[in-house]
Amino acid sequence: MAFRSQHPAPRLAKLGCLLLLSLLLHAAAPAASQQNRSTVHTSVLTGPRTGGTVSAASKTWKPVYPFPQCLDNTLTYDVSFVGQRQYIQVGSVRYAYHRFGPLRPDLPPLRPAAMSTKRKDPAPVVFISGWGLTMYMWPIPLLQRLADSREVVIFDNMRTGLSTDNSSTPLSIPLMANSTAALITKLGLSTPDIWSWSVGAFVGYGLLAYHPNKVGNVIIAAGSPGGPDALLPPEPVTQSLARFEQNYTAMLPYLFPGGLKDEAVCSFYASYTSFYQSLNLPTPLGQRSLLEQSQATVKFFMDGTIIGKLGAVPNRVLILHGVQDRLMPVRNALLGAWKLLGSWMLQFPGEGHGIPFSNVQAVITTTLEFFSFANPLSRADMNQWANYGGTASSRMLGQNVTLVVRAEPARR
Repeated sequence: MAFRSQHPAPRLAKLGCLLLLSLLLHAAAPAASQQNRSTVHTSVLTGPRTGGTVSAASKTWKPVYPFPQCLDNTLTYDVSFVGQRQYIQVGSVRYAYHRFGPLRPDLPPLRPAAMSTKRKDPAPVVFISGWGLTMYMWPIPLLQRLADSREVVIFDNMRTGLSTDNSSTPLSIPLMANSTAALITKLGLSTPDIWSWSVGAFVGYGLLAYHPNKVGNVIIAAGSPGGPDALLPPEPVTQSLARFEQNYTAMLPYLFPGGLKDEAVCSFYASYTSFYQSLNLPTPLGQRSLLEQSQATVKFFMDGTIIGKLGAVPNRVLILHGVQDRLMPVRNALLGAWKLLGSWMLQFPGEGHGIPFSNVQAVITTTLEFFSFANPLSRADMNQWANYGGTASSRMLGQNVTLVVRAEPARR
């Protein structure tokens, strides 16, 4: 691909500079932790990649799957801030969800007056979970930090976890996207921001393609826009995924480059155990959801409908992807960044599919800045600039993150 350096529209340039500046300001701590990744084994509470302190920790629960690098000081998070689990009927689906925040409404807003949008209060954030996983498989520091200043919704995808569906319609990514959009409407959420991961990121792309007016800014982590040009996970990997029921540790080598010995396992494990011991939940994985989502993924990668619609999307999108991702090759992220007009892409050379857990501090910082400063593209922006989110690479956050930014004149 040939790229030309141009002068983007003033608001685009200002927004890109603000994001770049904010990431550079927060680079020191994550960079130091990444440089020591191969030798430092710290607990989920004290490790520099985990996102901060824990309230009301308890040492009483004994781990079912002990990981040597986590045992010295592995505690659990207080998850009471998510409140009671609720249920809502949306068409044929009975969704299980939690709705919580803002926990600290007195916090000053991050958005400067010069960059303010029409919305006075921070938008709600809806989290869309990954491959066969439930709403309880998110980094607790990320949920809690976002819930400090805004409303947060986590939910089980249709036919996953505690969400049931009495329909026999074959599962597909468009079906999941349409049902999620209906859930957003039923909950009375006005253009919430979206945080999507893995298969949830496929659904995030579906929301952008079919319901761009129902959502605000969107984060796509370890995802793909689908279509025949994207790369499916290797067949042995998808076959292994379908056998992960009741054995989540078998998934860890596909999430983290270091496998069971990776330091990031501590972050993943602490969030998992905190939810499941506190709420007395069953296994986070279900055979039906794993199989159906695997089949839906194959269809998604054969159909170019969703990726074909992304060129007309005005929403701001931040794409996060690990270069060592064994499930979703980084080429898939580049396809999404290339099609979307208002996108940024952050590549993590030292990370795999489990970016939300393996680099929590960087993810929290980037999420807060992106959701605070990103404004949707105007029609004039879209007419003038064909893309904003791909080249002029600049390394940041130490040696492990590359910010990718592109601006090109429209040729459509």
